[in-house]
Amino acid sequence: MFRFKKFAVNDEGATMKVGTDAVLLAALADSDGAASILDIGTGCGVVALIMAQRNATAIIHAVEPDKSSALCALRNFEASPWHDRLTVFEATVQHIASTTRHTYDCIVSNPPYFRRSLKSPSEKRNMARHSDSLPFDELAATVEALLSPEGTFTAILPCPEADELIATAKGQNLFCQKEILIFSKPQGKPLRKVFVLGRNATAMPAVSQLAIYDNNGQYSEQYRSLTADLYLWEN
Repeated sequence: MFRFKKFAVNDEGATMKVGTDAVLLAALADSDGAASILDIGTGCGVVALIMAQRNATAIIHAVEPDKSSALCALRNFEASPWHDRLTVFEATVQHIASTTRHTYDCIVSNPPYFRRSLKSPSEKRNMARHSDSLPFDELAATVEALLSPEGTFTAILPCPEADELIATAKGQNLFCQKEILIFSKPQGKPLRKVFVLGRNATAMPAVSQLAIYDNNGQYSEQYRSLTADLYLWEN
């Protein structure tokens, strides 16, 4: 059981557990003014739960093709203060995109990205981590189909894969509006990129940086400030 300030997550049975990538994605995604939010590949549901805490009125749908993960997310949703605004669908996002006309003001995803690498004996783990189940071209197409006219799509990926998805999304007329480079320490190389796509092209995306740890190996003030409403930080 992982306890946040306002809710708890039991990730037993989910292919994707509570992790820093999920917290970063949910904490950095801009959902201000969004009436509807979609979490693609919700796993244990932690991203959707953080989005529900940050946006007090939005209806939030979470999509998860793995049955045990969807059930895990459902249990966490039902135990949360926002159970009336959270719904999980046991389905692929490709199926959702082909069967609904509903659109979302904010779409978020911590998508699978491993390719051409040694796979786990667990098919469930492979589905969660390998992009065979959700290739970038299909992800971009489904986001385009499900995104409202002024909506945004926010994702987190390692930098090379982020750049590939950004390039692929241009073919769907989705353009990068913001990039946040995630570092472990200030002087290191960026390990992840959080990026925002939308229908409006910009000459140059806004670029910023965030370090999780300071040079002494302690959580940085920047990261602590970002997650102040989520974690039970000790003073």
